[in-house]
Amino acid sequence: GGVGHRAAETLQQRLEDLEQEKINLHFQLPSRQPALSSFLGHLAAQVQAALRRGATQQASGDDTHASLRTEPRLLERTAQDSLHVSITRRDWLLQEKQQLQKEIEALQARMLVLEAKDQQLRREIEEKEQQLRWQGCDLTPLVGRLSLGQLQEVSKALQDTLASAGQIPFHAEPPETVRRQPFLYS
Repeated sequence: GGVGHRAAETLQQRLEDLEQEKINLHFQLPSRQPALSSFLGHLAAQVQAALRRGATQQASGDDTHASLRTEPRLLERTAQDSLHVSITRRDWLLQEKQQLQKEIEALQARMLVLEAKDQQLRREIEEKEQQLRWQGCDLTPLVGRLSLGQLQEVSKALQDTLASAGQIPFHAEPPETVRRQPFLYS
């Protein structure tokens, strides 16, 4: 066997040992770091390629000097292929990220629509609860004390108030002076 072939086998054995060590140990090894792990994977692929080439050249009876002369060029090509694979993978990941971003934006828009609907339903529920609160309250004794003219005034005031209430988007409190005055019967 050639010197290059033995070195490649030793390196391959060391990589396998590291891989076994990674499996056996539970704490974080330096080889578990993504950057180093990626490099080790890249190196392992190149070592495998070199081993295959070494075996092919030995089988065809080439002398080791010729194989050593061609190896750097072949290794370069393997590195180029690996780089191309990495770039392609990176492009794919970037496309995935863009797609995910679009989906997130669509979900955020949907969320805004749902929140607006939730607010609207909450307001409607509040209004219905307000109406229900007054249904058990009999105002006949109070209204019965008003004259026809006062009833007409109250009716018109209520109509105006209810009509404008639909146009005002906020709940307004009556002025302090109105709240402090007691209700006067005539």
